[in-house]
Amino acid sequence: MEITAKYRNNRSFLVILSVFAVLAACYSFADRLKWGPDEPAHFIYIRSMATDFKPPPISHTGSHSDDFISSHEGHQPPLYYALMAIPYTALKAAGMSNDGIWRALRLLNIPLGMIWICLVYTLAHVFFRDNRYAQVTTAFVALIPTAPYMAGVINNENLISLIFTWSLVPMLNFLRSGKLTPKQAIFSGLLIGLAMLTKAQGLVLLPLFLIASFAVCRRNRYKNLLEVLRTNMLVIGTTAFVSGWWFVRSWFVYGTPMPHSFYRPMLESDLVNLVFLPFGGLNLIAACTRGLYGYFWTPFWLVWPFMSFRVYFYLLSAITVPVIVGLAIRLWRNGNIDYRSLAFLTTAPILTWALLIIYILKVDSGTNLQGRLFLSSAGVIGILWVLGFDGLLKSERAKRIGTIVGLGLMLLANFAVIGCAIALYHT
Repeated sequence: MEITAKYRNNRSFLVILSVFAVLAACYSFADRLKWGPDEPAHFIYIRSMATDFKPPPISHTGSHSDDFISSHEGHQPPLYYALMAIPYTALKAAGMSNDGIWRALRLLNIPLGMIWICLVYTLAHVFFRDNRYAQVTTAFVALIPTAPYMAGVINNENLISLIFTWSLVPMLNFLRSGKLTPKQAIFSGLLIGLAMLTKAQGLVLLPLFLIASFAVCRRNRYKNLLEVLRTNMLVIGTTAFVSGWWFVRSWFVYGTPMPHSFYRPMLESDLVNLVFLPFGGLNLIAACTRGLYGYFWTPFWLVWPFMSFRVYFYLLSAITVPVIVGLAIRLWRNGNIDYRSLAFLTTAPILTWALLIIYILKVDSGTNLQGRLFLSSAGVIGILWVLGFDGLLKSERAKRIGTIVGLGLMLLANFAVIGCAIALYHT
């Protein structure tokens, strides 16, 4: 409640939230209707939930028009689509055209994005225990071009980012305090279950909670083992109750708890055969990582007609390397950094990266260009980048100037991407 009151009464935070909403709306109108990432496939799923009350058949080819009945997003868990089916049904009953419904659903994703930004602030405030650093982290995440862009289109990324970030907050508190009341444990299980009902990134949260539990036990020399086990039973039991039915259903309907629409793996053989590739497969993993990293920061499909990915990635790397150096300096200086909490939070994007690399290699090589899947961990990435800049800049005056210049450049980058979208689709 204290954090909620702070961002309600904080003008700077309200400015950040307003800028994010305006940017998301600009992206929504600049990006051609129905041309968002897999947008027709997502729309088909929403329509199927609204009219047939079930997911659409899984298409194993691209669903590039809403004229299709099946969807290549049909393998996704249903929570986001069930929520969006409610306004779809209301707007359809009101006689709105298909394009009008599409536009309205795009705009309804912006509030989801705004709630996510509020939760990024909450996570950063819990970590830093400092309002200024929390604000800078929130502004940083809000101005990553991919963040407001995704909030302006129809995509389940908006809901998983919200729930995933929310789930990290009680986990971080549990790691620090070593305690979760039964109500808090059930609530954590509820969030993890809802995340699993939204998108695959939710699968990362349960291992994360187990890691936090192990750290809590180890810190207390396992004297609290029974208490932690009871907490884990509540969390895992609630998670299974909330989301288990979906995986059971998928097993009966598709013969697997996690069906896929595409099978176009980058690596045809088993993962163990990576060791027999040149450099032990590291070059292949590096190529996958390069695509994911580049497409995390920017919806590059809007930019590629005007800039090559090579040039873009070099520019991005030129910014990233000093930040990594600054992070190392900041960690070396120590200060008031909670190393245990930082290591725990950093595990979230690392596990997400590992999950995506395995998926790219063994299931769908096209995921290589879906860096937006890291938005669920963007709050953690924002914390790391703020720490990196903090390590590079010593004086308070330098930090203030650096913050203003850095966020100003990020705002300009958003204007540039919006300009690219307008040039690509409207000229």
